[in-house]
Amino acid sequence: MLNDYEITSVDNKNEIHPIISLLKLVAFAVAIMCSIILVPNVVDEVYETRSNLVDDSLKIRVVANSNTYADQQLKTEMVENLTPFFTQIQQNEQAQLDNDEVYAELATFVEKNYADQDVKINVGDNLIPPKLESNMFYPQYHYNSLVLTIGDGRGDNWWCTIFANVCERKADKDSEKEEEKKADEEEEEAKVTFVVWEWVKKLFA
Repeated sequence: MLNDYEITSVDNKNEIHPIISLLKLVAFAVAIMCSIILVPNVVDEVYETRSNLVDDSLKIRVVANSNTYADQQLKTEMVENLTPFFTQIQQNEQAQLDNDEVYAELATFVEKNYADQDVKINVGDNLIPPKLESNMFYPQYHYNSLVLTIGDGRGDNWWCTIFANVCERKADKDSEKEEEKKADEEEEEAKVTFVVWEWVKKLFA
């Protein structure tokens, strides 16, 4: 048999005071006003930071047709063969000289040696995706650049920016690291040899 329970009603004494409601409304309105005032300043700061990251130095970009091994090899080969032109362009840029003649020679070289490839050369303001290179971040932007696009241009690219001096290829960077590592090992070996020699001299002193 079920027990009988007495049901009682409890008066809700937590009534919302109208002054508290008014204060909350005022606080909400102030927050909205502050947002309206501060948001444009934040946006301006973001654009200012972006503009500081964007420099006017010439960028060089070679984009592979795709990421297949053959297309990436072709891109690497082209970069190696065009490095003398890129070097001359870099020197002219730093000396504030005109590069029109070098661009013409580069275009002739590409047309002669890569006639079987669809290579498009664009000089001017080109849209370049965001890039992180040598601890420098370059946001997506229309950069003053020399862009060589092979075929569909859907593969990884080779990137270089003149004044930031990031024109090294990965192989060059790896070689430099190997040389530094070898130099460190030789220095450590020399230190060990010196310590052993000093110990031997002390034994017979």
